[in-house]
Amino acid sequence: MEVSQFTTQELSTKTWRDYERFFRVNGRGSCGCMRYPYGRPPATAEPAVGKELPSRDLRRDQNLDEMRALIKQGRARGILVYGAGQVIGWCQYGRVEDLPITRTSSTPDWMVAAHPTSDWRITCFLTLLPFRRQGVATLALAVAVQSIRRQGGGWIEARPVVHCHYDPELGKARREFGPRSREVAGHLEVWPVQNVPRVGWVRAAEAGVRTAPHRGLMSMFERLGFTVAGRDGETGVLMRLHV
Repeated sequence: MEVSQFTTQELSTKTWRDYERFFRVNGRGSCGCMRYPYGRPPATAEPAVGKELPSRDLRRDQNLDEMRALIKQGRARGILVYGAGQVIGWCQYGRVEDLPITRTSSTPDWMVAAHPTSDWRITCFLTLLPFRRQGVATLALAVAVQSIRRQGGGWIEARPVVHCHYDPELGKARREFGPRSREVAGHLEVWPVQNVPRVGWVRAAEAGVRTAPHRGLMSMFERLGFTVAGRDGETGVLMRLHV
């Protein structure tokens, strides 16, 4: 699929090198995506012995090794978006049973499917900063939905944030006065909210100059026909679509 100057490819053994280059430069080997298949944060410790890995390079290598193994097993899916001769964006999706592969008592609820009838999940996005606000994540999402349809379809769920807000003064207040200070509370008292039908008022998710919520925005999913099925925490909603 091609929209404007951007093209897309499925994650596979053929596109592995592109994925690897993208995340070696822009993430810790797999960004936060490794949270979902393994039900834990990206590699910070060796699972067998629980010891901290000694360097960021080793953690990155472990993350990439784990993802490559999942691709070979057919248990890792995603959409790579290309532009300007490189990968500029990413969307992870997969079957419910692969996100996470196994669930333990320590796996947070937000890492597993929220609805018992869901067959697929769309979990996270990453777009390079110079290409944001150009439809990269929306394109990746649309292609992921198309791919799910080709693979048999079913119910898809996602947990996007409703909207975002960036307040540079909030960060300054936290650093200067502490996270529980009156100054910080003053910023949060006037934090933007949005009224979502059938859900109510939802707070904006915090964004930064270089950061954006990895779960995507509600408006992206609405454009593709997803509907709100409930609230997801303070800043998000559960959305579903049947294809």
